[in-house]
Amino acid sequence: MPIEFRLPGHLTRDAVLTHVVPVRYRKMRLPIEDATAACISGKWGTFLQQQVQVADNSYSELYIEPAEDISVTLAVSQPVIIVHTVVAGNARMIFPDSHIQLQSGKIGLQYLSPEVEYTIQLQAGHPLRSVYFQAPVTLLQELADTYPQLKDMLKTMRSGSGYSAHLPYIRLSAAVRTEMEKMKNCPLAGQARTQYYGNRISDVVIAYLDNMHRINLQDSRMILLHEKEIDEFIERVDRCPEEHVNVEERAHALGLTERALENAFKLKLGSTVKIYVLQQRVEKAKQLLVATMHTITDIALEVGYTDPSYFIRIFKQTAGVTPGRYRSDHSAAI
Repeated sequence: MPIEFRLPGHLTRDAVLTHVVPVRYRKMRLPIEDATAACISGKWGTFLQQQVQVADNSYSELYIEPAEDISVTLAVSQPVIIVHTVVAGNARMIFPDSHIQLQSGKIGLQYLSPEVEYTIQLQAGHPLRSVYFQAPVTLLQELADTYPQLKDMLKTMRSGSGYSAHLPYIRLSAAVRTEMEKMKNCPLAGQARTQYYGNRISDVVIAYLDNMHRINLQDSRMILLHEKEIDEFIERVDRCPEEHVNVEERAHALGLTERALENAFKLKLGSTVKIYVLQQRVEKAKQLLVATMHTITDIALEVGYTDPSYFIRIFKQTAGVTPGRYRSDHSAAI
């Protein structure tokens, strides 16, 4: 699996690296002969990653025990959709313009882009244990008609977009826990193990999608009860896209869950809150580029971006050209 976790340089300089699971963590050791391990420890805490490669599939466990507040970078070398399970602990994953609150006992499906750097923030004294494995794209394509939520994620992946995308993190069911234990304790070898892993991954993905679908039906009923408030929020975004939107806080203010508000946007507008805000910012930027002589930096600030370089990248990904080129192509008398 093309996924890599990196500690900040200042933490690794005085750290100890081993390729065995320390005795104190023996209960976490994967009981598979060809599992690889990397354990880095220092005054800041312990980082332990174990991985098993099975044909095109990979099962990876990450355990971080921070003695101080730390951040870990997650990066991928190619576009990938992963199943991510938070076995224990809480943390925050941050990426441009958004974040995911990682909570114990939750599972989600996430698209990771090689153009995006993800940061996992951990607090001292709060360990995090997570499991990652790659979701086969062919399986997701086959399931997209049954679970339409997959279509946007697959479209984002095919386009090679620098956007991040994820489906809701929901409660980890007993059935999914059982399938993951089977994966971790698989006694088979060779082609038998490859087939076994493939079946277990399919079972986990389908169980997750089915549970999410049931929850979405419940959310749809809640959305109908708050339709007026949701429409007013959308109108506010249309008028002032430069305003920072905290989806969690806005959802609570509307009497909804964060997931329900995201579902409302998808039902009404066909996109997530984040993507819709981004689209409206770009539309406002287009208007300013044509109607004013403001600098690119000033326009970036006017539509909510403090980093002009990031604004230019987002604009080009959305509009297909840089802001400067868009202005020259659509120049008008001021």
